[in-house]
Amino acid sequence: MLKIAWCVLLLSSPVLLAQSQWRGAHRDGIVESFTPPATWPERPTQVWTVNVGSGHSSPVVLGSRVFVFSRLGEQEAMTAYDIATGKQIWRQSYDAPYQLNPAATGHGKGPKSTPVIDRGRIFALGIGGILSGFDAASGRVLLWRQDFRADFKTTSPDFGASVSPLVDGDHVIAHAGG
Repeated sequence: MLKIAWCVLLLSSPVLLAQSQWRGAHRDGIVESFTPPATWPERPTQVWTVNVGSGHSSPVVLGSRVFVFSRLGEQEAMTAYDIATGKQIWRQSYDAPYQLNPAATGHGKGPKSTPVIDRGRIFALGIGGILSGFDAASGRVLLWRQDFRADFKTTSPDFGASVSPLVDGDHVIAHAGG
């Protein structure tokens, strides 16, 4: 099980408010509004820690919530936590069978794709090619869940789906695999 820990330094930073997708607000790794503190603490203070499951997905933030996409056993799960306390607000999970390529066993079966938040919705692509949309407030699954392997007869990349979805207006864009 992986753990996620938040530190006081990060919680007090406005930078987190812009982390709604992979590499930040514009997917370019640039944080436009960050002003470094005059002095850095010698060591950050851990505020909370929680077991989140396995995976390589980065957490994303919307307001007072942090969202984590991970694997719990044979399911993938989107979980919302209160950013100040670490208290779980909601969790949605679904069956996500996935057969690892023997060369990829060191990577594990957890999701690699970072979710994207747009207009109160969260979209995430699982390691086996299942694209899901969630309501950020309630965790309710939106109108669809797309399984690329079943619906389009694609194959998964050797190391699993890893592209982070992109929202453009009313469209969610993600690579469906080979």
